Amino acid sequence: MDPVTLWWSFFSLAAAFVIFQLSTVPPHLRHLPRVPILPLLVSYLSGEVEDVRIKRLILPYANERGEGLVLVWALGRWMIHILDHKLAVEMTENLLLYPKELPPDGLLLWRFIGGSNILMANGDRWKKHSRVIRDAFNLSIPVDQFALLSKNLFDVINPPSEENDTHTVDFAELAQRFALDAVGSSVLGYNFDAIRTESLFVKEYNGIMHDIANPLYLIMPFLEKVFPRKEVIKRMDNLVDKFKMLLQAKRNDPGDDMMTFMLKEPTMSEEELRDNMVILFIAGHDTSAGGLSTLIYFLAIHPEIQAVAHEEVLRILGPTADPSVDTLSAASLPYLNACIREALRINTPISYIVPRVNAEAVTLGKYYIPANTSLIYNIYAVHHRNDIWGDPNTFRPSRFLEKTERSSVLKDAWVAFASGPRQCPARNFALYEQRALAVMLLREYKWTLPENSIHKNGLKNAFSPFALTLPHDLHITFTKRKY
Repeated sequence: MDPVTLWWSFFSLAAAFVIFQLSTVPPHLRHLPRVPILPLLVSYLSGEVEDVRIKRLILPYANERGEGLVLVWALGRWMIHILDHKLAVEMTENLLLYPKELPPDGLLLWRFIGGSNILMANGDRWKKHSRVIRDAFNLSIPVDQFALLSKNLFDVINPPSEENDTHTVDFAELAQRFALDAVGSSVLGYNFDAIRTESLFVKEYNGIMHDIANPLYLIMPFLEKVFPRKEVIKRMDNLVDKFKMLLQAKRNDPGDDMMTFMLKEPTMSEEELRDNMVILFIAGHDTSAGGLSTLIYFLAIHPEIQAVAHEEVLRILGPTADPSVDTLSAASLPYLNACIREALRINTPISYIVPRVNAEAVTLGKYYIPANTSLIYNIYAVHHRNDIWGDPNTFRPSRFLEKTERSSVLKDAWVAFASGPRQCPARNFALYEQRALAVMLLREYKWTLPENSIHKNGLKNAFSPFALTLPHDLHITFTKRKY
């Protein structure tokens, strides 16, 4: 046997041994239900997207076996996925017993987002981040900016130089560009001008996210230390430096935006500002774009629902009036708001959130959980339980408008922004952003899904290292309305 073949044989055996050791369920967790390791490995290595994996391998434990949680092997270790929103409430409400877990592996993902931010911090540090960021989001809702960006989007969908009133565009890409300009102008205080121009910043960011998502490194995070990806790390650190430059530019030229407000907080360090800036960028860019794309897709394939939403918008705002905080409120637009909530439920942008860890042994429902166990709130699974939603795979906004004995159950089980004290502080901002763009689009266009769409038989999401469910290659045909 030649040396190269011998080396690869040794490496393969060593890797198989390491995976076997890592994937063996620890004795103290063997009493819990668990997803078999082999189909999980096949799923990870094949690049199967998160929503498909959850439906195929994890949801059956809730829908067919009635389990409230299940062990899942991910990121080189066994974690508990909580599938019952009542169990999740017990966890999310108790911050002392269930703090956020400090990542035990060396994934580049954690290096990129950092640990000194509202997502990862615990205790008094988290309270500080939460206070500052919530106060920043409570300053005002930039409805005028959302409306202006929507009009910029119209010029891309329907270029003024063209007489044709019908155009097909990749709305998933446009939603990303809209969301980036929204978070850039109102949160970061920087004009990316992404709607009208190709943003090199975003191109670089998307490339890094693609590289971070290498399935082999996600399965075996220890490889980051054994075979460090120096080129990816260099590009990632360069992008982080650009965030730092944005911070410095904001110091030199303060404005009417959230970062300017946060810079006034004397207790926030440079590292904390930078880490929170990255988190706000990801949340405002990726998750908002995913939610918007999902909404537009379902309105495209359900013209009858699109028509009802259009009628409501015209009744409240008319064909030309500028939207305001009052006219865009959930109370003013209950049907459109229900459509948005249903889109966020059926294709939740964030499948699950950063793990927690129990500080001591606990009993969660009927399950005994040993101390120091990783626990994940599987939002996507909760949003697709048969016993809660009845028809979880059907887009039915009216479920949020019906006044039945199940209404309170649905309200509690809708957790698109998580739940408890650590739920997303940008919830109100994000919902106004979605209602603003939806209102502007509904007044300007009607839209359909092209016959040759890859989404013709169901929405398809892109693979993401952040467990995000983001539609891709979503071409939509827009036709300008005539009044």
